Parts: sequence; C-alpha cells; structure tokens
Amino acid sequence: MSTYSFYDASIPLTKEALESLQAILKKGSEAPNAASLPEARLVEDMLPLSFQVHFATDLAQKLVARATGTEPLTFENNLKTFDEFFQRIDKVKDILAKADKEIINKRVDVTVTIGLGPGKEGSMVIRNYLSGYIIPNLFFHVTTAYNIMRKEGVLLGKLDYLGPFLTKHVEL
Repeated sequence: MSTYSFYDASIPLTKEALESLQAILKKGSEAPNAASLPEARLVEDMLPLSFQVHFATDLAQKLVARATGTEPLTFENNLKTFDEFFQRIDKVKDILAKADKEIINKRVDVTVTIGLGPGKEGSMVIRNYLSGYIIPNLFFHVTTAYNIMRKEGVLLGKLDYLGPFLTKHVEL
C-alpha cells in the first residue's frame, strides 16, 4: 500500500493549478483582444489579470520555500505581457520540480509566519498553511484569472480549467 504524504498533497496539486493557469492564459494570448487582457478586471475595484498571475505564482514559490525551510524569492508585481506570464509560471514550475520531498514531509508540523496584508502577520503550522491559506488562495486567483478572461470574451470552457488536473488521472 502506498503512502500519501504531505508532499503528495501539496506540490503536485500546486503544479497542476499552475498548469491550469498556463492553459487558460494560452487561450487568452491567442484571443483578438490579447493585448488588453493583462489589465482587464472583473469589476473596477478588483485587481487585474496580471495580479492574478503574479499572486498565484508567488503563492506557489512561497509554499516551496516555507515547506523546505528556505527564504522565499521576492517577486515583483510587474508582469505586463503574456510572455512574462508564461516565463514566471515556468520559473515557478521549475522550483516546484526541484522541491525536496523528504524535507517537505519532515517539516509538516513546523510553524511559519506569513504576511496577511499590509502590516499583518499570522503564524501557523505548514499543514494548515497549505489547507487554510495556499490552496484556497491559489484556486481563488486561478479561477479569477479564468473569470476575467471569460468576461472579456475569451473562449474558455470548464475543461480548459480542469484539464490539467483531470488528464493525469482520466482519459478525456
């Protein structure tokens, strides 16, 4: 019987979320209005597509850093083009690919301190950091990216979002 580890619950799922983001962004990059999409928003008081990509990738690299006990990289929120989106996603997927399974599985109960907005911090153990912060935020920002592009007329369907999760387990 195989063991399902903390690594198994975190790193592959995070990678699949970034692959989903990459797949929907690819469709956005091919849309007639692609040049305007990076600054598109669902509503005026929400952050644009470029921020959704920035934050999703930042979450993923911070997960690896905190789960391995290393210092997270500092990513600037300066993405402007689809090429920059894809470069950032590829960089973070490379970080995920190099994540040390043994170290991550040993640190599941280590407490980490995270930023919760300007001037706010919180501490939690890594397992709760994954389930209570990383996963909900990651899915929120990937889904928001999908919704922004749908609102802007990009031809996306549910399988464009779910495909990177499902195709590893089911033939579609």
